[in-house]
Amino acid sequence: MNPRQTQEQIGLFPAAPQAQAETQAGSPRSFLGVIGQALAVVGTALATWPERRATYEKLRRLSDRELADIGIDRGDITRVFEPDFRLPAPANANATDAAPKGWRAA
Repeated sequence: MNPRQTQEQIGLFPAAPQAQAETQAGSPRSFLGVIGQALAVVGTALATWPERRATYEKLRRLSDRELADIGIDRGDITRVFEPDFRLPAPANANATDAAPKGWRAA
């Protein structure tokens, strides 16, 4: 046993009761922080619900052709509100950044 190491560092004896109390004291605070974050998420969801519902109803009333014009289909209406939802890239030739043959870039 290295004389420079204490018995607590070696693991022969548990940490002092004061150190255990300090570790446990942080626990309720972190729990309350998690509860606070959860309440904030619920509050945000409740605050944005009327607008999201109105948008959903407007999209639901569109025809399949109108939905195709904006780049989605009926199955995508419920996914529009997901954080990772992305519209597909436009399929028309005018949407590319490349200049046609014979044209010079400005």
